[in-house]
Amino acid sequence: MKVTLRQLEIFDAVATLGSVTSAANKLGMSQSAASNALTDLQIVLRRPLFAHAKGRPLQITEEGRRLRPVVRSLLSEVHDLESGLETPLGGTLVVGATEMIAETLLPALCVEFLRLHPGVQIKVEAASATELFERLSRFELETALIEIFPDVAGLELTRWRTDELWLVAAPSHPLATREGLTIADLAGTVWCSREADSTVSARLRYMLHEKVGQIETAFEATSNAAVRLAVIAGGGVGCLSKGIVQPDIEAGRLVRLEVSDFHFTRALSLARPRDVWRSRLTATFDRFILERGEDPRPEPGHAYPSILSIGGMID
Repeated sequence: MKVTLRQLEIFDAVATLGSVTSAANKLGMSQSAASNALTDLQIVLRRPLFAHAKGRPLQITEEGRRLRPVVRSLLSEVHDLESGLETPLGGTLVVGATEMIAETLLPALCVEFLRLHPGVQIKVEAASATELFERLSRFELETALIEIFPDVAGLELTRWRTDELWLVAAPSHPLATREGLTIADLAGTVWCSREADSTVSARLRYMLHEKVGQIETAFEATSNAAVRLAVIAGGGVGCLSKGIVQPDIEAGRLVRLEVSDFHFTRALSLARPRDVWRSRLTATFDRFILERGEDPRPEPGHAYPSILSIGGMID
C-alpha cells in the first residue's frame, strides 16, 4: 500500500477542520470514504495521526503535527504544478490582519496588487493577533499582518514597518491648544482607550505611570474605530495609530497633542507558518508586501521539508 495525494488532502482537511465529517463535506466525499482513507494513511505510515477520546473532539497527535507542514508543503507545490507555473496568477487569496492594519494600510496595498494581477481576488479577514496566530498554526491562513513582533513557535515573523501612536483629542479639549506639553501635564486627564488588557493600553499605562500615576478611563472599547469616535465626540484623550487618526487631524476633527517626552512606536510584522512551501499566489503577495515595507529586502530563503520524511511513496 502506498500513500496517495487524496489521503494527504483528507489528513490536511481533518487537521484544519477538526472532524472527519467536515473534511469529507469540504472535499465532496462520503464520511466513510474519508474515514477509511485516513485509517489507511495511518497504517501505511505506522503511526497515529489523530486521537479521539470519548466525548471529546478529534485531536491531532504530535506525530500528526510534525507531519502537517510537510503535507501542506507538498499539496501547495502540487497545486502550483497543476495550475502551471507560467500562467498568470489567479484564485482567491485570504489575508489575515489585525484590525488597525486591515482598516488603514492594507486595503490600498491590496488594490495595487490586484492591478498587477487582475485574475486574483483578495479577502481580508480582520482578527486579534492571538486569533491570527492560532489560525496560522492550524494552516487556515498562509499569511497575516500583525502589530506585534513576538517569538511564536512554528511561525515565521518578518519585521515589515514601524507604526507610530499619537495622543489625540477633540479641538475643544483643554489641552488641544496648549504648547510645550510634557507627560506630567496629562495628570488628571480623562481617557478613551482600548480594553485594559490590550497591548496598547498596557504599554500606555506603563509609559505614563511614573509621572502621571494611574490614568482614568472614561470610555473603553474593543474597537479602534469606537475609541476614535469617542475622542472626536469629546470623551477624552486617546492613543491611536497615526494611520487611523491622521485623516481626522487633517480634516480638523482631531488635534494631535505634541507631548515632548512621549514617543510610542511598535513593530508591524508579516507572520507566516514556518518551513512551509507557500503557494505561488501567497509567495508573490508576501514579496509584494515586503517590498513595500520600510526596509525593502529580498525575502529570506526557506528550507522546505523533504517529502521522503513522511515514510512512504506518493501515487
